[in-house]
Amino acid sequence: LRSLSYQVKNISFIGVPLSDEVFTELKSESQSGDYIGYPKKGIASILGFHKLLKQEINDSDIVMCYNITYARLLLPFICRKKRKKSCVILADYSGVESYTSIFRKLYAKMQLWSMRNFDLVVGLSANIQNKLKTKQKFILMEGGIDDTFYQYFDKPKARNEKDPIVIMYSGLLSKVTGVDLLLEAITKTDNNNVRFVITGKGELEELIQIAAGKDDRIDFKGHLSYENYMDELQNCDILINPRNMNLPENQNNFPSKIMDYIATGKLVVSTKFVGWERFGENIAFCQSDGDNLASIIQNATSEFEKLNDLVFKKNREFASQFAWNNQLNRIMKQLTGV
Repeated sequence: LRSLSYQVKNISFIGVPLSDEVFTELKSESQSGDYIGYPKKGIASILGFHKLLKQEINDSDIVMCYNITYARLLLPFICRKKRKKSCVILADYSGVESYTSIFRKLYAKMQLWSMRNFDLVVGLSANIQNKLKTKQKFILMEGGIDDTFYQYFDKPKARNEKDPIVIMYSGLLSKVTGVDLLLEAITKTDNNNVRFVITGKGELEELIQIAAGKDDRIDFKGHLSYENYMDELQNCDILINPRNMNLPENQNNFPSKIMDYIATGKLVVSTKFVGWERFGENIAFCQSDGDNLASIIQNATSEFEKLNDLVFKKNREFASQFAWNNQLNRIMKQLTGV
């Protein structure tokens, strides 16, 4: 939203329920535009959303949304009726094969039906294009980086050899994100001069607490504020994405924190997500299993001093192409033809 406000004359943002503090921040940062919330629960949220949408859409040229929720299923059809361009940024989509519930399968089909009727689909995974209509416009956009993010990170300073190498995972604590694979890998690494920092919240929180009680190399910090997350990023040496790519839920998304990780200029270890080949010179990749992940972690720590300086400049320069200003230029060109 911050980057978009510099590229268009006016933004009307109809948001999911946000706190008054968040709305105040958005309004203060905005160059122009309205920031509106809608009611918080159930049918009221759908009715509230569509009421606000009808008020705003007549004065708009383009309508963009982030993911397809139940409230947005009809959005592309409303836009078509009013002859407005529609765009969805699809961070992830779990297809019918990901669910056992009849209702969840039906909902996935409805999301797909809606997706196929947007003028432009921006996907974080190339696999999404296989689900679209033949001539439907599509942009592969793995993510974006706020330009201000770079100011927090300088070239790594010389380390004392006795200092432990700090390896960090931050995000959802679940089997989908591979936290169980990470814990398995940690048990298979025998380097005592490392510290594993894990932050976030989710279904595996208790499992991590148990593991931390058995292994003093694990430092579980729970859910962090953005400021504390940035502090941890600055203090760590290696960043890790253990997302389990054997699960169908991960075939149509992209591990968004990878962009933050690369932009820091630090070493990054990751499982092979969809489209990983593009990042082959910037990330140490492994398969989605504990043994292979442990092996890559061992290699990264043993070669750390040699790799650290080499990686910084390469990763910083590579990440710059994903700045939100550049990414939004691509979207606007597709939608406006300019």
